[in-house]
Amino acid sequence: MLHLLQIDDADYLNHAVRNAKRLEEAGVDAIIVENYYDAPYKPRADLRRAIAVAVATRDVVREVSVPVGVNLLRSACRKAALIANYAGGRFIRCNAYTDIVLTESGVLIPEAPYLREVKVLADVHVKHGRSIYPPTLAEAVETATTRARPHAIVITGGKTGEPPDPVDIAVARAHTDLPVLVGSGICFNTLTLLKIADGAIVGTCLKEEREIDVEKAKRLVREAKNTLSPRRRLSL
Repeated sequence: MLHLLQIDDADYLNHAVRNAKRLEEAGVDAIIVENYYDAPYKPRADLRRAIAVAVATRDVVREVSVPVGVNLLRSACRKAALIANYAGGRFIRCNAYTDIVLTESGVLIPEAPYLREVKVLADVHVKHGRSIYPPTLAEAVETATTRARPHAIVITGGKTGEPPDPVDIAVARAHTDLPVLVGSGICFNTLTLLKIADGAIVGTCLKEEREIDVEKAKRLVREAKNTLSPRRRLSL
């Protein structure tokens, strides 16, 4: 996960490209461009932030050879899809795909009905929120799978850097035939979660003072790939 600086930071675009290259050097399979440092977030993001993320995505796509995706916080999935389509991205992450989620940014409404021709990594019962509907994780996973058919299901803990309960990963796998990704909390002490998941999205663990630590990232990628034996492969 590539966490961008605030968009008014003078080093914004250089930071994006610099850290994307570090992630590629570390051996990651894909990179997600995300406006993580733009908090407090607005539901669906504003135009200024969307344009900034679009430019950053374009620059990153030009500089790396791995697939690049977009996560425009908070749950601005339609804008993220436009950015991906026009800036060379291959996929998006959507925080409220088929869930209705109560958050500090407001109520996030499902975006699935408006997303076409883009690969989606879909959060269910996403972190930093409380899902109002579907009420249980099992129902949320089944609803996303059967009613909207994303390319993968993302399971998180309650907040950034917090791993999900292994039981939640098992529940998700039992209610979908799609790849199940761990969306938060993967670091060296939680890699055993990859024995029951099909992949992971990692951000916090790899950073030192907002910069990707290449050696730490290389080690995590190496140990993760030694642990992971996905039964459902995700093609981006």
